[in-house]
Amino acid sequence: MRFPWSLVKTMSIHLFRSRMRGRTRPPLVLMLEPLFACNLACEGCGRIREYAAMAHQQMSLEECLHAARECNAPVVSVCGGEPLLYRDLDRLVLGLLSQKRFIYLCTNGLLIPRWLDRLPRTESLTWNVHLDGMEATHDAITGRPGTFRDVTRAIRLAKEAGMRVTTNTTIYACTDMHEVIVLLEYLTELGVDGMLLSPAYPYECLQPAPVPRASVTERPQLAPGDCATAPSEFGTPPAPMEQKNAETTISEERSLFLTRAEVARKFLSVKTELRRFRLINSPLYLDFLMGLRDLPCAAWASPTRNVCGWKSPCYLVTDDHFSTFREWQEKTPWQSLGPGRDPRCENCLVHYGFETGAVFAAQKSLRDSLSLALWQLGR
Repeated sequence: MRFPWSLVKTMSIHLFRSRMRGRTRPPLVLMLEPLFACNLACEGCGRIREYAAMAHQQMSLEECLHAARECNAPVVSVCGGEPLLYRDLDRLVLGLLSQKRFIYLCTNGLLIPRWLDRLPRTESLTWNVHLDGMEATHDAITGRPGTFRDVTRAIRLAKEAGMRVTTNTTIYACTDMHEVIVLLEYLTELGVDGMLLSPAYPYECLQPAPVPRASVTERPQLAPGDCATAPSEFGTPPAPMEQKNAETTISEERSLFLTRAEVARKFLSVKTELRRFRLINSPLYLDFLMGLRDLPCAAWASPTRNVCGWKSPCYLVTDDHFSTFREWQEKTPWQSLGPGRDPRCENCLVHYGFETGAVFAAQKSLRDSLSLALWQLGR
């Protein structure tokens, strides 16, 4: 199976109970960012730039666990920043497991060896490692020679330790899709449990000029330091992220991103070859990436909680931060978001919103439901 049976069962029960209770926007995955600091400064990553003023701050352990209880999504994706820099990571993982959550540690992989002996071996915990190409490509994107070798060595160690490992690969305009196929073959040899492909999102802070917002002019816009400016109360901050040449980074990153049509061409070019691999992209989402079907964005199913609060409207776009999950749900203007409504969403096909959208689309179609079931039961 592509996911542990216990996760499939838990998710099915969660969706059934939500439907019985009349919940129209049930959360499925909590995107938990306990910190923004990172030990890399990868091209195309807007998060470390958007929240640069808060790189020294961390959520407390109790804030993290309370966020999981408040949201009550069955899956928690611990991300950031680099979550393996979070000082209480072992206690956080144990706390989330005691709440019966399934955990994905979304990491660049460099610090995996530091934590292997401190985290439990369980199918409820998955290392989700970011790899954007083979050695030359990945090292160039991360801006640090040797990253690919260090990360793949860490994957081997995690698999040898009996832990579940998946990968996440971002597709940029410069991505060679045949190199992606080579990467998937290599990851298969390493024994990873699944591979995710997703197009990059063009963060506003990486754009040459502000994006027009005719439909959202009434929303307050936050400067990077608005949500929290006080010194951290959580002790010594993590090591600062590595800095690249500031004069070239942004200009290079502006050309990294794809339109919807360009994404479709890239994925269609390897449509047949992708069938060989243990992808954790659902068939509905893959068809969407190839331009063969439409899907709704269900960003509300993947709420983000970070140092600043509940990030609105979604993981990728910031208009506000709310102090409670309920306030985030009720005050985010969902009806004015998405392609055709908000220009910032026009070329977004990222899995955070559309893979969850595939889940809800399948509930309305017997054919799509069967397609997802057969995919889940596949090799």
